[in-house]
Amino acid sequence: SFDNRFDLWSGPIFCLLETGVVAAQAEAQVGVVCFHPEYKTPDGTTWPGFGHMHSIPRLKTWIEEERGGECEFSDNEVAAGGAWQRRTPHATLNVLRADQLERAESKRNTPQLYTRNIETLMEIGSDKLRDDLNAERTLE
Repeated sequence: SFDNRFDLWSGPIFCLLETGVVAAQAEAQVGVVCFHPEYKTPDGTTWPGFGHMHSIPRLKTWIEEERGGECEFSDNEVAAGGAWQRRTPHATLNVLRADQLERAESKRNTPQLYTRNIETLMEIGSDKLRDDLNAERTLE
């Protein structure tokens, strides 16, 4: 099961998917977003890859821009806030038309959205979020 193997899911599986999209010359038509119960926010030291969350440094920059000052969240808190936005009960691929993604991106304030989401997720707390996710994973 991919649900317990984020490294496999985010590495080779997504690489194969990206290769297929590129081989079909469909980058301008297809957008893919990765969701996983063990999702990890990219740390910014390597390319996060096709379909993945923005990196910790990018998220921190957006928080600083929105707040007009230094980000009060630690790297671990920003990473958790980013990761919880991509966690689902089961490994999931969201394949969308690229024009839909572009329209959505043009209508939102990305720094504001991610800042608000991270703030909300930190208020809820990782323990509560983890408990809720585990409960959903066991639903039949």
